[in-house]
Amino acid sequence: MKVVAIGGGFAGLAARKEGVIVIDNKDYFLLVHKIVDVVRTGNPNIAMIPYPSDVIRATIKTVDFKNKKVITDIGEIPYDKLIITLGHTQKALPGALKLENIDDALLVRKRIIEAKSVAILGGGAQGVELASVAREMGKEVYLIEGKDRLLSYMSNEASKYALDKLTEMGVNVMLKTRVESMDKDNVVTSEGVIRAEVAISSIGLKGSSLISELGLSNINDRMIVDEYLRSVDYEDVYGAGDCATTKEFIPMSAQVAVQAGTRAALNALGKDEEKFKYKQLGVFVKIGDEYFGDLAGHFVKGSIARIAEEIGILRAKMLLKS
Repeated sequence: MKVVAIGGGFAGLAARKEGVIVIDNKDYFLLVHKIVDVVRTGNPNIAMIPYPSDVIRATIKTVDFKNKKVITDIGEIPYDKLIITLGHTQKALPGALKLENIDDALLVRKRIIEAKSVAILGGGAQGVELASVAREMGKEVYLIEGKDRLLSYMSNEASKYALDKLTEMGVNVMLKTRVESMDKDNVVTSEGVIRAEVAISSIGLKGSSLISELGLSNINDRMIVDEYLRSVDYEDVYGAGDCATTKEFIPMSAQVAVQAGTRAALNALGKDEEKFKYKQLGVFVKIGDEYFGDLAGHFVKGSIARIAEEIGILRAKMLLKS
């Protein structure tokens, strides 16, 4: 049986370890959680690991579900079962830069260097890390979050720790604040006008636009799958990683993507078919050189958090081994 995965993120690579053929439009694996470090250093290699030779480099044009073919810029690739592992993208906000890939990171770095003041929209992990980087670069920084705390999906301890650390650094943290409009030099918020020469969005994560273009049932461009990660539209198509969700919701994270990619591959291959159940053991953030976060329901910081985060990089390298 020929099982093909389109997309080479954590989910795609986990499927590859089970014998699935992977197609990706890049020749390297992107460590998304290291992309802020590219902004910090200007070194793209920090977030890139070369793919092994068996990953097919091609751009997906469409999928012929009826005849079971992936149509790419290098030709047609037939399949018996298909796994869609296209990862996530960011919604483009008018007037704001996004931070989704290497090119984005290098542009964001350039614009921060040129600016005196920076507004960052969204107080999740990426927004918190980016605020600390911009402040380390000597900029006036505004971190704008619509909810009443930073890192709202993490523990209260992690939220407070992030707020305290950023405040100590001199970041202007604005909670319970909405962005109403933006122009070249200003961000208009529900709490007043902020002068910011560059605005960077760290909100609006969604699936790949290709999901909608392919006509698949979706929620926010995340294809809808059943408990077995099978598409609700086609019985020979599966979804895993950030681009897929059940109607009950599957979180976007590398840990969950690896688990989903493995389970989708096993189910597609007919090996020990099981319903998908995920475990999110830890979520970690870095401010300056210090890691902190939640591990198995407990707030941790320092070396424990750093080691736990580095395991993620090790996991990626292990997935890339032939």
